[in-house]
Amino acid sequence: MFPTDRVITGSLCYVVQDGQVLLLKRERPPHIGLWSPPGGKMEHGESPQECARREIFEETGLTIGEPRLRAITTVLDVAIPVHWLLFIFRADGCTGELNTSAEGELRWIPLEAVDGYPRPEADSMVFPHVLTDNGVMQVKFVYDTPARRVEMVEYT
Repeated sequence: MFPTDRVITGSLCYVVQDGQVLLLKRERPPHIGLWSPPGGKMEHGESPQECARREIFEETGLTIGEPRLRAITTVLDVAIPVHWLLFIFRADGCTGELNTSAEGELRWIPLEAVDGYPRPEADSMVFPHVLTDNGVMQVKFVYDTPARRVEMVEYT
C-alpha cells in the first residue's frame, strides 16, 4: 500500500473561507472514515506549495492562491510501516465550484464545529496552530498502531 523503503513527502491544505474549513471524510487509507484536509503525495519536481495547490484542485475542483506554510510534521507508524513528511498549509479563500471527490465526502464545516468531527489525532493537535499566524509548527508523531501514539516531539 505505502512504500516502506523511503520517506513519503506530501502536502495537506486547510482551505478556510467565511468562517468554515473544507475537510474530507477519507475513503482510502490511511484514516478511513476520519475527516482531514485534502492533500496527498508530492510528485517529482514539485514544491510543497505546488503540491498543495494541485491536490486541492484535483480533489475538490477549487483553485487556491498562495498557500501559507503552517506546520511541518513527521509521522511514523511502525505498524504499517510508513514514514511521512507532511507540509501543512492554510489557504484563505478559494475560487471555483466544489466537486465530488473519489477520495471521499467533502464538506464545509464551521470552525466552531470542527471538534465534533472525528479526525486523526495528529490533525486535531496541529489544527489550532494552523488557524494562527504564529510561525511554523514542527512536530514529530510516532505511532505503534494507526490509532495509538507512543511519542510526540515538538521542535522550536
